[in-house]
Amino acid sequence: MSEYLNDGNGIEEVTAEVPALVNPQHKSIFESGPKGQPPNILNSLKRDHDVFKTLYQEYNTTKSKSDRERIAKEIMKGVDIHDKIEELVFYPALRDCGMEMGNNYVKQSLLDHENVRSSVYELNILFQDEGVESQMFNNFFNKMMTDFIAHAELEEHEVFKFCQKVFDDKKLAELGKELDEMQFTFQTTYCMNENI
Repeated sequence: MSEYLNDGNGIEEVTAEVPALVNPQHKSIFESGPKGQPPNILNSLKRDHDVFKTLYQEYNTTKSKSDRERIAKEIMKGVDIHDKIEELVFYPALRDCGMEMGNNYVKQSLLDHENVRSSVYELNILFQDEGVESQMFNNFFNKMMTDFIAHAELEEHEVFKFCQKVFDDKKLAELGKELDEMQFTFQTTYCMNENI
């Protein structure tokens, strides 16, 4: 990925490594949605959940320390971004749908996010201090992923069904586009900050 900066002496190209959620293998749902399904926020969120589950499987099967470090960093950053954009795009729509069940889902989801956010904070410290080879890091990492997967499954099996009843296809598509655009912006910002 390239960004262009004007430092006053001309325009300079700055390249950045792009994390898994933005790389060419993980295209926007609007470029590569499931056949027969319209692009929408539910497909986008499910896609992200699936990416994290796949990365977690890779983390657990690889023996390479450098691969485990790379995957752990991708997951921690990705989960952080995913949670933030859900809170900025998805949850306000649920809260504003005018139904108590939507508010209840948001309340529970925000508690889940706080648990995951706390785990990510601890994991970043453990990552720096002890690395991915430590038992403590792996215990926290597995706990965070277990919590994340439970949250994702609740969303997919209950919240998504609720959304399909409450929102029409046009609204789901609008929210999906907003979510994907925001996700790309957040990920680009992460990439640029890492290279400063």
